[in-house]
Parts: sequence; structure tokens; C-alpha cells
Amino acid sequence: MKNPSHSLGAVDWAPWMVLVATVALSFKGIAAKFAYGAGMGVGMLLVLRFVLSVPLFWLGERLVNHGRPQPPLGWREIGACAGAGLLFLAATVCDFSALTFIDAGISRVILFTYPAFILVFQAVERRTWPRRSRLLAFAITYIGLLLVVVPGQGAGVRWEGVVLALGSAVTYALFLNRTQALTQRIGSARFTALANTAVMVCIVPVAPFLGGGWTLDPVAWGWAVVIAVLCTVIPFFFLFEGIRRWGAERAGLLSLLGPAITLALAWLLLDETLSLAQQAGFAVVMAGIFILQRGERRQKKS
Repeated sequence: MKNPSHSLGAVDWAPWMVLVATVALSFKGIAAKFAYGAGMGVGMLLVLRFVLSVPLFWLGERLVNHGRPQPPLGWREIGACAGAGLLFLAATVCDFSALTFIDAGISRVILFTYPAFILVFQAVERRTWPRRSRLLAFAITYIGLLLVVVPGQGAGVRWEGVVLALGSAVTYALFLNRTQALTQRIGSARFTALANTAVMVCIVPVAPFLGGGWTLDPVAWGWAVVIAVLCTVIPFFFLFEGIRRWGAERAGLLSLLGPAITLALAWLLLDETLSLAQQAGFAVVMAGIFILQRGERRQKKS
């Protein structure tokens, strides 16, 4: 028989864990904007992000898996994790580069269309057309995205940034599509530590080609620490534990607040604003993503 107090604690804390993770992830683009404003370039910021976060991911992996027997990893699993890490590297480079061209809120909205690309990739793998309802949701999502992007040209939106943000959404969708089987086989914490280690190894030689400045400004370094710890490591473990306690379905619904939180923070801290047409487009994008996620959950239950 379960301990009632333990069950009550799980019910009480799990939504807050997911919410904290969602807010922390939503702040990543804001923190990057502040780091760029303090003189740090994309390359240096990404190097610091992964150099600082990878040891913490391995520490977290040890804590999560303490006392649990772990199957030995072969070169096949290590290679698969490294390959997934390269996809995550591409998504991260595109994401942080996009922030040098477009507003943080708009970048977050574009990146959050990645479930639509997952739909496309899964349809290609299965060699079947998605259901009409899901195709409609896909169309709704990108009509909304056009409403967000087109009216903002010259006012916080440049096509270079839009293309980079879309590239981040595509590669992030590929990353998630490849990681489902891996995380089930070796565990989320172990996979994340391995994949981010691969990213760290690869980002160091790539960083000089990403442009931007290298600075010793303590303010810029402070924002890099915020991104590495508060916007990368902590959200992962909070989200992982929140999903374990609360379930992926409810956690996924709560994470839909992410773009709205980013837009609110960007308005409050960076004076970013959306026109009425862009606000309507944002609502349409969120409606499309909600329909896609609901269709995915129904398909898994059937």
C-alpha cells in the first residue's frame, strides 16, 4: 500500500517542477540577448554553456541512477548518442544564431513549431500520409507562423533569423525523433549526459567560425552561467522528474505555456512587442500545436 503522504507530495510538487522547467527554458533566449549585449559572441556563449553544463549532467546522471544497475554501453549506443548530439548541436547553433537577428519571443514561437516537423518525419518513416486532422493542424500552425513573421519585417524580424530559427526547429525535431528509442534503452539522464558530451567536444573547434566577440566581462560570463545551469541543467532534471511523477501528457500540456512566458518576459525585460496581427498569429500557432499534440496522444491511446 502506498504511503498517502508520499502520494500527496507527488501530486503537489510535480506540476511545480514542470512549471519551473518551462519558465527556465523560456528564459534562455532572454539571457542570451543579455549576454550578447555584454559583448559575448555566439561561439563563446555556446562553449561556456556546454563546458559548464556537461559535468553537471554527469553528476545528475550519477544521482538519478545511483543504486540502479546500468547495462554496459557498446560502441553502437555511444555512436548513436554522438550522432543525436550532433543534431542537437545544429539545433543549438541555429537557435542562438537566430537570436542575433530576431527578437527572443519570435524566435521561441518559431522554434516551438518543431512538433509539426516531427509529424512530417514520422510520416516519411512510416510511408503513410498523416490523418486529415493532423494535416489541417500542420497548415494552421504555419499560417499562424506567417502572421507572426510577415508583419514584423523591419521591426524585430529579419529573414536570416527566421530561416535560422526554422532550421533549429527542423534539426530539433530530427533530434527528438532519433532519441525516443535511445532514451528508452539507456535512460534519459544517461543519454543526455552522453549527447551533451558529444556536443561539447564538437563545439570547441567550431566556435571560432560562429562569429561574435570573446570577452572576460563578468556580466557576460554571469549570463553564460545562468544559461548553462538555470536554463539547461536544472530544467532537464525538473522536467524529467515532473514527467515521471505527473505523466508526459499533462506535462506536455503545461509546457505549451513556454512561448507565452518567453513573450511576456521579452516584453517585460527587453521591451519586445507584437502587433495585433502577430498576436493573432501566435494564438493560431499555439492552437495548431495543441491540436497536433492532442492527436498524438489519442493515437498512442488507440
